[in-house]
Amino acid sequence: RTQVKIFTDRYFAYAGMAPDSSVGFGVGRYQLDTGNRIIEYNIYSSRALDSTQIFHIKMTRTDSGYTQVIPDLATVGGVKYSETEVYSKVPSASTSKIDGLWLLDSAYSVKGKDTTVEHEVQYKIYWGGHFLFVHRYRVIPQSPVFKNGFGYGTFSLENDTLSEEDDLTNHAVLLNRQFAIKINFRSENEYTQVITDDQTGERSVEVYKKIE
Repeated sequence: RTQVKIFTDRYFAYAGMAPDSSVGFGVGRYQLDTGNRIIEYNIYSSRALDSTQIFHIKMTRTDSGYTQVIPDLATVGGVKYSETEVYSKVPSASTSKIDGLWLLDSAYSVKGKDTTVEHEVQYKIYWGGHFLFVHRYRVIPQSPVFKNGFGYGTFSLENDTLSEEDDLTNHAVLLNRQFAIKINFRSENEYTQVITDDQTGERSVEVYKKIE
């Protein structure tokens, strides 16, 4: 599968897409263990949602990235399965005020006089000029059917404008698309972003709170 993973100084987020276009993702915090091992604690994932999961991961740095081994990924029919993942490092940019892990607190869209409240679980991580959002949302309002999605790319923040471009996503409408997003920091731990569709005039408003 195609997968990306971002580490901040305390948190991580990953998302991957299988050949059948199904999406898996995970968000959590991590700490250093002994030697070349880290411990990852699940905050939210596509498979386990917010249930408790802990993984002890062996990491080996290479010139171009790193390899990670999860020795106890799962047990099926009494058989234990491990998983090995090989990552290539991408160049990083300078630090930014928005760097960190954020959780979507509220979201709504405005079209003319109509306002529609959105209901979804979404996390977004920024670090070193790269971002990744992962979300789980209803296919249609009030539907019991949920889908997983993600978007990954590069960003820059200048004054009150956040510039983003999606390099990898399961949403075809977002791929290689550039966004100039107006944001407003209510505090160091909360910001609001507004995206306006130039063709329809519809505004999408999202409020994020930082995970501390």
